[in-house]
Order: sequence, then structure tokens, then C-alpha cells
Amino acid sequence: MAGRRRRCGSEGDGEGAGNGPNLSDGSRAGMARNRRLILGFMYGYYDEALDALPLERMPALASRLLEAGVCFGFGDPVTNIMANTLSCAPDDVDGEPAPAPDGARKRKRKKASWDARAREEILPKIAAGDAPSPPEARTIAERSLEGLVTFLTSYFRYLPTWDALRYLCLSRADLLVAVHLIELHRCHRREDKFSIDSHAVKTALKCAALSARLPNVDAFLTGSSALVSCLDDMPAEIFGRRLSVPESVRAILLDRIHAVYLKAITQIPIEDFRSRYHRGFLKAGYCYGPFSPLFNIIVNTIWCDTAFPAPQALELDMICTRILIRVESRDLELSRAIQMSGKDGYETSSWDAAAYTSAADASSHAEREAYLHFVMESLPVVESAVMELLTTQILSSNKILQPSMLLSSSSSHPSKSLEPTDDYKEIFFSQQNCVRKKVGATLLNCEQTKEQYELRFICTVNESVGTKKFRDLKYPYSHVNFLASPKDKPCLTLFFAQVSNHDEDSEHHRSFCQPKSVAGTRIVHPVESYCGGFMDFEKMATGRHPVTNARIISHVGS
Repeated sequence: MAGRRRRCGSEGDGEGAGNGPNLSDGSRAGMARNRRLILGFMYGYYDEALDALPLERMPALASRLLEAGVCFGFGDPVTNIMANTLSCAPDDVDGEPAPAPDGARKRKRKKASWDARAREEILPKIAAGDAPSPPEARTIAERSLEGLVTFLTSYFRYLPTWDALRYLCLSRADLLVAVHLIELHRCHRREDKFSIDSHAVKTALKCAALSARLPNVDAFLTGSSALVSCLDDMPAEIFGRRLSVPESVRAILLDRIHAVYLKAITQIPIEDFRSRYHRGFLKAGYCYGPFSPLFNIIVNTIWCDTAFPAPQALELDMICTRILIRVESRDLELSRAIQMSGKDGYETSSWDAAAYTSAADASSHAEREAYLHFVMESLPVVESAVMELLTTQILSSNKILQPSMLLSSSSSHPSKSLEPTDDYKEIFFSQQNCVRKKVGATLLNCEQTKEQYELRFICTVNESVGTKKFRDLKYPYSHVNFLASPKDKPCLTLFFAQVSNHDEDSEHHRSFCQPKSVAGTRIVHPVESYCGGFMDFEKMATGRHPVTNARIISHVGS
């Protein structure tokens, strides 16, 4: 199997040999050219599959190949074509089997002659024109390409179609190689590695089969699972290079940053965060500085609170999602942000006044001059002491005062930024009360935990989930991440909740929640069914959903 992957040849193979795939951008011309290159690779695979299939003894395989012989699955492209063709039952194909060429069954004819004539009849039916055909008229190669793109965009978050085409060019239309290339480039964590048995992979494969218009999706999925036991290891030699994909990388980095911000909330005593530190967290809790991103957020939050105290006390049960996303997005504008997102720390010895000035300017820091004085003059004096406090202690309500005293300036300063208006506060508290009521009721009825949990803090809210029907004034669901703890216990657990935006739960709008680990998505979701989950992906794969992959990506960070 690995041998077949190596036979694909050099990068210049295919249309316009020597030119290679278009890696420049996602222009319409570039996408069309990459599409032609991918189809060219596929024609070679189908030609090789026709050589191996027993068409002389089983002429009906020709029609089965044209209907169900897609080149995607868990093997190499040629193996996938053959396995999908052979696993297609006769009843799966509409119409009569394609007739064999005249004289094919005559024993006097040689097999080579029959194969040549079979290839002459079948290959033209596999080929496609320069422009994509209508869905109902697509050839098996075109449907294979549709399935490959659907799998990649369903499995990988924020992967645009034009980017999927580029990876398919680099991988010679080999799905597993394309997956490996994307994992290498997009720096997925070890626990995110591709696993054939995972729910995400199974969902993506089903979406691919639906988009490819396979006659029997269940038979395809069963055949793909049966093939797994025969697979060789992933090939060590990968046809690829590092690509520049700012749109998708930006989305992934934003997810990683969001995970750090969620963790930072749990590191500060939640009662102190609710009553005091939420303001500094949103005002200046950026992830840049001399420590790790997590510690930088905590240090910058505490410094802002001590140097620029709030004019009046304000206790919250929920943080403003829109402002939090804005703070996280500003971290993305830093030229060194990627250096600072490493798991094991990063090099900061080269940071000087110019670097910190650029960081403060890029993030539109509300207290730029005061921050620069703090990070360049005050913080170095107490840096080691602050680091020791952050790494050796759990910050209880009493102990958090120690870094607060170390980080405080000689005197506090009046804040130059505008405080929230009364109108904004009224709108926010109205939303908070509504979300808190619904989440509290949902948590009370949670069937995923063995003990009763108490709602401690609401982290992020998306109130626009699902599709509004005609004359509906609001979306059917909200998705919420919140922190809760068992009664009489201090430990915090992150939960996901899908709550109905209607006054009461109904058969069609059912609320639920379950605990989740802190991971890197704006709203941390479960793998099971929820609005926007695998059922919606299946609808997108068949063109029955009003939302497209491109539309999802265009709203990232908005």
C-alpha cells in the first residue's frame, strides 16, 4: 500500500508537468487548476484499478465502479477504488449492468484485448470536463473529489475548500496522506491525532459518502471499516511542504488562545474573579509578557486591577463573550504571538522596549504608557518572586493578595478608558439573568454527573444557534460554556450546555448539558448530537443546509 503511494511520482506529474500545484492563493483560477491536477491524479488511479479488477470474469464490475468506486477511504486511492467497487452489491446500482464489449465473453479473445476495449469504454465515463458538472451528472472521479474535499473540511476545523484542494494536490489525492500533511502543518496536539475509530472521523467519512452521492452509504461505511484491519502503517515519506494559510491558522490560534483564557479564569479564585478581577481580565489581561501565556494573563489582570481600580464594585456571574473575543483577537495581531503559544514556554530574552511597545500598540492597550513602565521597570524587580508564587501555590482568596501587592504600582491611577454605560449594563445584566436561569435549570437536571453541581460562572455564550424559521424572532438555541463545582467542593469543572431560547423546553427544543475538559474551541462542544453537530454537517454535505463551510470560516473572529 505504501508502495502505491510512492509510485505517484514527482510533484510535476499530472497536467502541466513541472509546474506543480498552485500554492499561491484561493483564487478561482487557482482552485480550478488544482482541481484539474487532482482529477489527473485520479485518472491514473482508475487506470491502475481497471488493470487489477477481474472485469473479464465479472463485467458488471464496470457499472459498479462508475457508481460506487470512489477513491477515498482508509486505504491508498487504488485500493479504495477496488474495495468500494467490489463491496457494492448489484442491488445498489440503478439500471442494468454495463454490457461488455462485443466478443468479450468469447474465449477466443485474449484477456489483454478485452481489457483494452473495456478501458476504452470505461475511462471516458470517468473523465470530467474543465468545469464542474451539475451534481446529478458528475462522474465517479468528480464525486470522489467532492467526497475528499467534504471529508477534509468536515474533519478539520476552519479548513476552507481552496485549502483542502491544495492539500489534495500535495498528497496526490490520497486522503490519509492529506490528513497527515494537515496535521503536520496545523500543529495538532498529540491527543488530536487522526484516529479511524473516532466519532469525528466516522462523521467526516459519512459526510464524504453523502456528498459523493454513493448509492448505499451504509454499505460503503461497513466496507471501509472492514478494510481497516488490512491497512499498512502511514507512509513515512510525505509529499508536502509548509504552506502559508493565514485564514485557517488564525482560527486555530484563536482557539488555542481561548483555551488559555478559560484556564486562566479557573486559576483565579472564582469569587474574587466574579467580584473584582473580571474587569482587569477584559481590560488588559493579554497573553504577552515575560511568562507563559497563562501566567501573563493572570499577571496582567492582577496588575491592571491594582494599578487602575474600578470606580465602583460590580459583581458578575457571566463575562461578556463579545469583549472576551475582542481581547483574544487582539493577541492575534502581535507579530510574536505564535512564538508565545508554545506549550513549554518560549524565548523572551530578546524582548526590549520596542518589542513591548509594538505588542501594546498592536493590541490597542488601554493603558499603554503605564503598562510599558510596569513591564520594563517594575516587573523585572519582582519577576522571580511573582513566578515562584504562581508556580508553587494555589491562589486562594488570601494568597492572591501576595502577587497583587508585588505587582501594584506606588500609587493607583485613574483609568483613561470609558467605563460601561448604564444602558450597556442594563442590557448585559438582562442577558446574564436570562442565561443564568436557563443554565441553572439545565444543570439541575443534568444526567451526565453522579453528584449535584452548582453553577459558579458563565464563560462564553453563543445565542444564535440553529436556523430561524419563517417569522421566528430568535434562534432556537444558545450554546454556553460555564464553570460549576460539586456542592461543598472548590474544584471547578467546565460544562457545555445547549439551552432552548424559547420560554420552555419542548419536544423539538430540548436543553441539555454535560461536563467537558478545557480544550481549544470558542464554545467547547461534546461529540454527541447537538444543534450544529454531525447532523448539520450531513445536511451541509448534501447541500440541504443554508450554512456552508465558507460562511462558517468567514465569521471566525467576527
